[in-house]
Amino acid sequence: MIFRILVTFCLLISFINTSAQDEESQCVKINNFSIEERNQNYPFNKARRIVFSSFQGDENKLPKNKRKKGYDEGTAPYVAGEIMQTYFDMIKKRPSKVNLNHFEEKVELSENQKNQLTDLIFNVGNNIYVSGAKCYMPRNAILFFDDNDKLFEFIEICFECNNYRTSSEKMNLNNNCTEKLNLLKEQFAKAGIKYGIINERQPN
Repeated sequence: MIFRILVTFCLLISFINTSAQDEESQCVKINNFSIEERNQNYPFNKARRIVFSSFQGDENKLPKNKRKKGYDEGTAPYVAGEIMQTYFDMIKKRPSKVNLNHFEEKVELSENQKNQLTDLIFNVGNNIYVSGAKCYMPRNAILFFDDNDKLFEFIEICFECNNYRTSSEKMNLNNNCTEKLNLLKEQFAKAGIKYGIINERQPN
């Protein structure tokens, strides 16, 4: 009898914990900011165009002084995502160094796609802090260009590890529900981005 009670109690605790985790992961509508209100937030108030992109790690995209010594001899291989992080560290300091030919896929967002993006960022969540996994192997990014068509901000994303980083502390994805990056991943897929989206390890 006591054994049955203990088993029932353990199952109840497990159910409660699972339900709580499911609740924390769910994204729901928490705000109703209009398009105009959302577009007043940085960097959208400065962006003339916004681009979804994918980036494959190729050390030839890096200037020679940024490449690992011994890489050509195969003695200093890069870990997954390291080349992209090095590249984005470089353009964070000098945005003019960006070369869009280094991005395998680029999709400029339409007004409707921009509205879907800002709606996800500013209106969706659950007001619970969510951290990403410790791994970080980015393959995708959101690029922001100003009126002079110059890159001025970016959001580098690792969908596989549910994590990201931004070029400025002035912006973020308001990532307060576990599903948010999955929902953003769906937007990338609908826009036609494949690498890092359909298959996280292969370009096609």
